[in-house]
Amino acid sequence: MTQTEQSWQWYDDNASVYEEMDPATVEFGRQLVEYADPPPGARLLDVGAGRGAVVRHALARGCAVTAVDAAPAMVARLLADFPDVLVSTMDAHRFDFPDGCFDAVIAGFVLDLLPDPAAALREMRRVLAPGGLVALSVPGVVPHRERWSWLADLAREYFPGAVADDLEPSAPLPLAELLAAAGFGGVAGTDFRYPGPIAGPAALWELFSARLPTAVSAGWVEWLPAERAAEFRRRFLAGAERMHGGGGISFDRHVIMYRATAPA
Repeated sequence: MTQTEQSWQWYDDNASVYEEMDPATVEFGRQLVEYADPPPGARLLDVGAGRGAVVRHALARGCAVTAVDAAPAMVARLLADFPDVLVSTMDAHRFDFPDGCFDAVIAGFVLDLLPDPAAALREMRRVLAPGGLVALSVPGVVPHRERWSWLADLAREYFPGAVADDLEPSAPLPLAELLAAAGFGGVAGTDFRYPGPIAGPAALWELFSARLPTAVSAGWVEWLPAERAAEFRRRFLAGAERMHGGGGISFDRHVIMYRATAPA
Protein backbone atom coordinates (compact mmCIF):
# COMPACT_ATOMS: atom_id res chain seq x y z
CA MET A 1 0.00 0.00 0.00
CA THR A 2 1.25 3.49 -0.74
CA GLN A 3 0.54 6.58 1.29
CA THR A 4 -2.37 8.40 -0.32
CA GLU A 5 -1.88 11.85 -1.75
CA GLN A 6 -4.81 13.08 0.31
CA SER A 7 -2.88 12.49 3.53
CA TRP A 8 -0.01 14.82 2.60
CA GLN A 9 -1.04 17.15 -0.23
CA TRP A 10 -2.13 20.01 2.05
CA TYR A 11 1.21 19.82 3.87
CA ASP A 12 3.06 19.92 0.57
CA ASP A 13 1.09 22.98 -0.56
CA ASN A 14 1.72 24.82 2.71
CA ALA A 15 5.26 23.77 3.60
CA SER A 16 6.53 27.35 3.46
CA VAL A 17 4.05 28.61 6.08
CA TYR A 18 3.20 25.48 8.08
CA GLU A 19 4.86 26.39 11.38
CA GLU A 20 3.84 30.02 11.01
CA MET A 21 0.16 28.98 10.77
CA ASP A 22 0.49 26.54 13.66
CA PRO A 23 3.34 27.63 15.97
CA ALA A 24 2.26 25.05 18.57
CA THR A 25 3.78 22.39 16.29
CA VAL A 26 7.25 23.29 17.56
CA GLU A 27 6.16 22.87 21.18
CA PHE A 28 4.50 19.53 20.37
CA GLY A 29 7.77 18.34 18.83
CA ARG A 30 9.72 19.37 21.91
CA GLN A 31 7.28 17.59 24.21
CA LEU A 32 7.40 14.40 22.15
CA VAL A 33 11.21 14.28 22.11
CA GLU A 34 11.27 14.98 25.83
CA TYR A 35 8.78 12.17 26.40
CA ALA A 36 10.77 9.77 24.19
CA ASP A 37 14.01 10.76 25.98
CA PRO A 38 16.46 9.32 23.42
CA PRO A 39 20.08 9.24 24.64
CA PRO A 40 22.86 11.24 22.94
CA GLY A 41 24.18 9.37 19.91
CA ALA A 42 20.93 7.47 19.31
CA ARG A 43 20.22 6.69 15.66
CA LEU A 44 16.82 8.34 15.39
CA LEU A 45 14.28 8.22 12.56
CA ASP A 46 11.72 11.03 12.42
CA VAL A 47 8.69 9.89 10.38
CA GLY A 48 6.52 12.62 8.87
CA ALA A 49 9.14 15.16 9.89
CA GLY A 50 7.34 18.17 8.43
CA ARG A 51 9.35 21.34 9.02
CA GLY A 52 11.52 19.73 11.68
CA ALA A 53 9.69 20.12 15.00
CA VAL A 54 11.17 16.81 16.19
CA VAL A 55 14.40 17.09 14.21
CA ARG A 56 15.62 20.28 15.88
CA HIS A 57 15.03 18.98 19.40
CA ALA A 58 16.54 15.55 18.67
CA LEU A 59 19.63 17.22 17.24
CA ALA A 60 19.90 19.35 20.38
CA ARG A 61 20.06 16.11 22.37
CA GLY A 62 22.95 14.85 20.26
CA CYS A 63 20.99 12.25 18.27
CA ALA A 64 22.03 11.13 14.79
CA VAL A 65 18.83 12.08 12.97
CA THR A 66 17.33 10.72 9.75
CA ALA A 67 14.10 12.38 8.60
CA VAL A 68 11.45 11.25 6.11
CA ASP A 69 8.23 12.83 4.88
CA ALA A 70 5.76 12.03 2.10
CA ALA A 71 5.44 15.70 1.04
CA PRO A 72 8.25 16.71 -1.36
CA ALA A 73 8.01 20.40 -0.42
CA MET A 74 8.47 19.53 3.27
CA VAL A 75 11.53 17.46 2.36
CA ALA A 76 12.96 20.39 0.38
CA ARG A 77 12.55 22.68 3.39
CA LEU A 78 14.13 20.13 5.71
CA LEU A 79 17.13 19.79 3.38
CA ALA A 80 17.55 23.56 3.32
CA ASP A 81 17.11 24.07 7.07
CA PHE A 82 19.02 20.99 8.30
CA PRO A 83 21.82 20.31 5.80
CA ASP A 84 23.53 17.84 8.14
CA VAL A 85 20.45 15.60 8.45
CA LEU A 86 19.79 12.72 6.06
CA VAL A 87 16.38 13.58 4.57
CA SER A 88 14.28 11.57 2.10
CA THR A 89 10.82 11.54 0.55
CA MET A 90 9.37 8.26 1.73
CA ASP A 91 6.11 6.39 2.30
CA ALA A 92 5.54 5.67 5.99
CA HIS A 93 4.13 2.24 5.10
CA ARG A 94 7.33 1.10 3.39
CA PHE A 95 10.74 2.44 4.43
CA ASP A 96 13.77 2.13 2.23
CA PHE A 97 15.93 1.18 5.21
CA PRO A 98 17.42 -2.16 6.32
CA ASP A 99 16.14 -4.06 9.34
CA GLY A 100 17.22 -2.93 12.78
CA CYS A 101 19.10 0.20 11.72
CA PHE A 102 17.61 2.71 14.20
CA ASP A 103 17.63 3.00 17.97
CA ALA A 104 14.52 5.19 18.07
CA VAL A 105 11.61 6.06 15.78
CA ILE A 106 9.50 9.16 16.46
CA ALA A 107 6.33 10.12 14.59
CA GLY A 108 4.39 13.21 15.63
CA PHE A 109 0.83 13.56 14.29
CA VAL A 110 1.42 11.03 11.52
CA LEU A 111 -0.36 7.77 12.34
CA ASP A 112 -3.80 9.40 12.33
CA LEU A 113 -3.23 10.58 8.74
CA LEU A 114 -2.30 7.20 7.28
CA PRO A 115 -4.66 4.81 5.51
CA ASP A 116 -3.02 1.83 7.26
CA PRO A 117 -1.45 2.83 10.61
CA ALA A 118 -1.02 -0.83 11.60
CA ALA A 119 1.23 -1.44 8.57
CA ALA A 120 3.25 1.68 9.40
CA LEU A 121 3.78 0.46 12.96
CA ARG A 122 4.98 -2.91 11.73
CA GLU A 123 7.44 -1.11 9.47
CA MET A 124 8.66 1.01 12.38
CA ARG A 125 9.25 -2.14 14.38
CA ARG A 126 11.16 -3.67 11.45
CA VAL A 127 13.69 -0.82 11.24
CA LEU A 128 14.19 -0.64 15.01
CA ALA A 129 17.11 -2.42 16.63
CA PRO A 130 16.16 -4.95 19.35
CA GLY A 131 14.97 -3.03 22.38
CA GLY A 132 14.62 0.15 20.32
CA LEU A 133 12.17 2.88 21.21
CA VAL A 134 9.12 4.18 19.37
CA ALA A 135 7.38 7.41 20.42
CA LEU A 136 4.20 8.71 18.78
CA SER A 137 1.66 11.47 19.16
CA VAL A 138 -1.92 11.71 17.92
CA PRO A 139 -4.63 14.33 18.42
CA GLY A 140 -6.91 13.74 21.37
CA VAL A 141 -10.45 14.96 21.87
CA VAL A 142 -10.64 18.74 21.58
CA PRO A 143 -11.65 20.26 24.94
CA HIS A 144 -14.85 22.34 24.94
CA ARG A 145 -15.71 21.10 21.45
CA GLU A 146 -19.34 22.00 22.01
CA ARG A 147 -18.37 25.70 22.03
CA TRP A 148 -17.55 25.36 18.33
CA SER A 149 -20.97 23.99 17.38
CA TRP A 150 -21.96 27.35 15.89
CA LEU A 151 -19.28 26.96 13.20
CA ALA A 152 -20.32 23.39 12.40
CA ASP A 153 -23.95 24.52 12.09
CA LEU A 154 -22.96 27.43 9.86
CA ALA A 155 -20.94 25.15 7.59
CA ARG A 156 -23.82 22.69 7.25
CA GLU A 157 -26.19 25.51 6.32
CA TYR A 158 -23.99 27.03 3.64
CA PHE A 159 -22.45 23.82 2.35
CA PRO A 160 -25.19 21.13 2.48
CA GLY A 161 -23.83 17.61 2.40
CA ALA A 162 -20.41 18.60 3.64
CA VAL A 163 -19.41 16.96 6.93
CA ALA A 164 -17.39 19.04 9.36
CA ASP A 165 -15.52 16.00 10.66
CA ASP A 166 -13.01 18.00 12.68
CA LEU A 167 -15.88 19.65 14.60
CA GLU A 168 -17.67 16.40 15.35
CA PRO A 169 -16.82 14.15 18.31
CA SER A 170 -14.31 11.52 17.30
CA ALA A 171 -12.37 8.89 19.20
CA PRO A 172 -8.58 9.15 19.16
CA LEU A 173 -6.70 6.48 17.24
CA PRO A 174 -6.33 3.43 19.55
CA LEU A 175 -2.54 3.42 19.39
CA ALA A 176 -2.01 1.38 22.56
CA GLU A 177 -3.83 -1.55 20.97
CA LEU A 178 -2.16 -1.04 17.60
CA LEU A 179 1.30 -0.93 19.16
CA ALA A 180 0.67 -4.16 21.06
CA ALA A 181 -0.66 -5.83 17.90
CA ALA A 182 2.49 -4.76 16.04
CA GLY A 183 4.62 -6.59 18.60
CA PHE A 184 5.78 -3.69 20.76
CA GLY A 185 6.05 -4.07 24.51
CA GLY A 186 6.08 -1.72 27.47
CA VAL A 187 3.36 0.44 25.94
CA ALA A 188 2.74 3.62 27.94
CA GLY A 189 0.82 6.80 27.23
CA THR A 190 0.41 10.30 28.56
CA ASP A 191 -1.75 13.35 27.87
CA PHE A 192 -0.54 16.80 26.95
CA ARG A 193 -2.78 19.84 26.78
CA TYR A 194 -1.79 23.07 25.11
CA PRO A 195 -3.81 26.30 25.22
CA GLY A 196 -4.27 28.14 21.94
CA PRO A 197 -6.01 31.46 22.63
CA ILE A 198 -7.19 33.53 19.65
CA ALA A 199 -7.17 37.33 20.05
CA GLY A 200 -10.66 37.85 18.66
CA PRO A 201 -13.09 37.33 15.76
CA ALA A 202 -10.86 39.04 13.18
CA ALA A 203 -7.91 36.85 14.18
CA LEU A 204 -10.09 33.74 13.90
CA TRP A 205 -11.19 34.76 10.40
CA GLU A 206 -7.55 35.29 9.46
CA LEU A 207 -6.73 31.77 10.58
CA PHE A 208 -9.78 30.44 8.76
CA SER A 209 -8.66 32.27 5.62
CA ALA A 210 -5.22 30.67 5.88
CA ARG A 211 -6.81 27.45 4.60
CA LEU A 212 -5.99 25.33 7.61
CA PRO A 213 -6.49 21.58 6.95
CA THR A 214 -9.98 21.40 8.44
CA ALA A 215 -13.27 20.18 7.11
CA VAL A 216 -14.57 23.77 7.33
CA SER A 217 -12.27 25.31 4.73
CA ALA A 218 -11.97 28.91 3.59
CA GLY A 219 -11.69 27.52 0.08
CA TRP A 220 -15.38 26.63 0.30
CA VAL A 221 -16.32 30.31 0.59
CA GLU A 222 -14.79 30.99 -2.82
CA TRP A 223 -17.38 28.66 -4.32
CA LEU A 224 -20.24 30.82 -3.05
CA PRO A 225 -21.80 33.71 -4.99
CA ALA A 226 -20.36 37.03 -3.85
CA GLU A 227 -23.41 38.11 -1.83
CA ARG A 228 -23.68 34.75 -0.10
CA ALA A 229 -19.93 34.71 0.65
CA ALA A 230 -20.25 38.14 2.25
CA GLU A 231 -23.22 36.91 4.28
CA PHE A 232 -21.23 33.87 5.43
CA ARG A 233 -18.34 36.08 6.55
CA ARG A 234 -20.73 38.39 8.45
CA ARG A 235 -22.36 35.48 10.26
CA PHE A 236 -18.99 33.84 10.91
CA LEU A 237 -17.74 37.02 12.59
CA ALA A 238 -20.99 37.35 14.55
CA GLY A 239 -20.67 33.78 15.84
CA ALA A 240 -17.03 34.36 16.70
CA GLU A 241 -17.98 37.56 18.54
CA ARG A 242 -20.50 35.65 20.68
CA MET A 243 -17.86 33.02 21.43
CA HIS A 244 -15.33 35.70 22.27
CA GLY A 245 -17.73 37.34 24.70
CA GLY A 246 -18.73 34.03 26.26
CA GLY A 247 -15.36 32.92 27.57
CA GLY A 248 -12.95 33.65 24.74
CA ILE A 249 -11.89 31.97 21.51
CA SER A 250 -9.34 29.22 21.91
CA PHE A 251 -8.07 26.27 19.90
CA ASP A 252 -7.21 24.27 23.02
CA ARG A 253 -5.24 21.21 21.98
CA HIS A 254 -5.28 17.76 23.54
CA VAL A 255 -2.43 15.50 22.47
CA ILE A 256 -1.90 11.86 23.41
CA MET A 257 1.67 10.59 23.36
CA TYR A 258 2.70 6.93 23.40
CA ARG A 259 6.00 5.21 24.02
CA ALA A 260 6.87 1.53 23.52
CA THR A 261 9.86 -0.73 22.82
CA ALA A 262 10.69 -3.28 20.17
CA PRO A 263 11.35 -6.85 21.37
CA ALA A 264 14.91 -7.33 22.67
